[in-house]
Amino acid sequence: MPNFLAVVFDLFDTLVDFRADLIPVVEINGKPERTTSNHAYEALREKDYPVPPYEEFHRLWIETSKEVWGERDRDPEHREVTSEVRFGKFIGRLEGIPEERRGAAARIAMETHMERLIGSTEFDSARLGMLARIRDAGIKIGLVSNFDSTSTAHRLLNRTGIAAYLEATLISGEVGYRKPATRLYLQVAKLLGVEPGRVLFVGDNFEADVAGPQSAGMPCAWLNPKGAAPPDEAAPPDFEIKSLSEVPGILKLDASR
Repeated sequence: MPNFLAVVFDLFDTLVDFRADLIPVVEINGKPERTTSNHAYEALREKDYPVPPYEEFHRLWIETSKEVWGERDRDPEHREVTSEVRFGKFIGRLEGIPEERRGAAARIAMETHMERLIGSTEFDSARLGMLARIRDAGIKIGLVSNFDSTSTAHRLLNRTGIAAYLEATLISGEVGYRKPATRLYLQVAKLLGVEPGRVLFVGDNFEADVAGPQSAGMPCAWLNPKGAAPPDEAAPPDFEIKSLSEVPGILKLDASR
């Protein structure tokens, strides 16, 4: 295996853990459901926006997201749809909000949702020690994340302290493409000034973090703590790990460089 000069991490469920159980529970049509829509609803009501009854608001919220994400996921080029576009479409379906107020309403709904979303994450601060160890060994660190809100991703990276260790950061909402688009892995390698074959990609999603980097000739470590089986007929990852604590070993940080 190559002597790695850089390592690139995925963000959610790799460096930062997303906790779906921390998303608030509301009752929709008599059934419990985890959603942030109620917070956006109340935020808009507080600003005197004319919104429909909550259950209608939530129905349009879900329908819009499914529609946008469905179109995005069917795009063969893996182009991203930003949260600004998604929430703009959602607010456009709330007929009671005047057109001249829709832009501001979309921002309120989006920011409220995003703040609740990153409030449902956990970060093990010990991972900063791992990043420091990698950086101090002279290995460059990058990040590539599928996330439709660039500002929210950077807010999370700054709050956790991860941002201080990154020499290259690609957020899909900013660059316009999502993993597993090959261009993202080539772009982050170029930003780091390292050939793709000397970069280790680390992430939890097989398609995005294994098949994607493989398409660019970039070795990968699949974070697979639950021992899930890879997709049928898929090329195996170069490494399979249960914990991020195994990454320094792959990078041979205990050996002379």
